Amino acid sequence: MKVFEVKIAKKRTTEGCGFVWPEWWKEVYESVNVMAYQDEGLAVEGAVCVCDDKTWELIAAKKDKAIALLTTAQANEKGRAWRPQVTSVTDEQKVLLIVAKAAQGTALTTDELKALDPEDDTPGVGKSRLFTIEDSLNAEA
Repeated sequence: MKVFEVKIAKKRTTEGCGFVWPEWWKEVYESVNVMAYQDEGLAVEGAVCVCDDKTWELIAAKKDKAIALLTTAQANEKGRAWRPQVTSVTDEQKVLLIVAKAAQGTALTTDELKALDPEDDTPGVGKSRLFTIEDSLNAEA
């Protein structure tokens, strides 16, 4: 398995915004998993990708400056910057009941406090998974 970044250009049209991949991309795209996009509104942005060794040989042979081989750590750093963890409500009904109870001035139980803690696994408020190349590959499988 090889992990790499490919630089892609953004192209604005009357229909919206699209990506301009390197010319050779159509030869390999079916064998490449795009794991994360930069998406910061820049004219040229990155995409973290994964492919098998055979496909990498085809890509590396292009000697395109738009490609950079990455370590897993570098890919995870980029992926986490581009797809950060977010806090979200995982059990809306439970959170609403807890907030209503707190608004009435009633003391919250330990379980209710855990439900409001995004670092705790108790349903209520939680965080999305931290981006990792390994987890992304397992989700693709």
